[in-house]
Amino acid sequence: MSLTVFDIGNRIENEKKFAMTPRQRWLYRLVKQASLEERKLSIKEIIDYQEQDRVNGKLTFADLYQFNESEGNHSNCPQIYEDKDVINESDEVDKILCVKNNQFYLGTELEAVDYHNKLMYKVYTYSHKAKVVRDKVGQDMQEKLFTFDVIEMEKSQGRDYHEAFVRQQHLIDEIERLKKELQLQKNATQMWKERYEYVKNSQ
Repeated sequence: MSLTVFDIGNRIENEKKFAMTPRQRWLYRLVKQASLEERKLSIKEIIDYQEQDRVNGKLTFADLYQFNESEGNHSNCPQIYEDKDVINESDEVDKILCVKNNQFYLGTELEAVDYHNKLMYKVYTYSHKAKVVRDKVGQDMQEKLFTFDVIEMEKSQGRDYHEAFVRQQHLIDEIERLKKELQLQKNATQMWKERYEYVKNSQ
């Protein structure tokens, strides 16, 4: 089967996506050596090793990791986490680069399975959160059947529609006006229906 230009373009793009850079290869070799010595490396240790190799002229890359000491920073070096993901997605290596408590290491079978389970838990958690948001967006402006107190909406003074988004006040006022008009129409319809039934039953 021959490849189209589109297929070749996709293959090149995928190779670019999963090809490891010199910095990522260096990180993998560093963590691998530490793991063989049954050690885990912190972000600070990785950057210290980087500085040593830089001084000794052993680095083949110029895009160095930067240590961020700002207070409240979630990660002192997000680039290492990003490189960890690329390494795990790359076909160049078979082993799994794990991280736990900001410690990087190549996992044993149990550690790799544990790391996989933690990733899957995150997938489930964010998938559930995304579903909640999707459902709320989808039900925007749909009628409610019950209030939070399980009172039928017709017997409640609350709004009888879902409102998922923040709206400007004039739009909310317009909705309220349309609701009142609709209620008047319902009342008029009910009134004429009752008159019709009265006249029908009187004959």
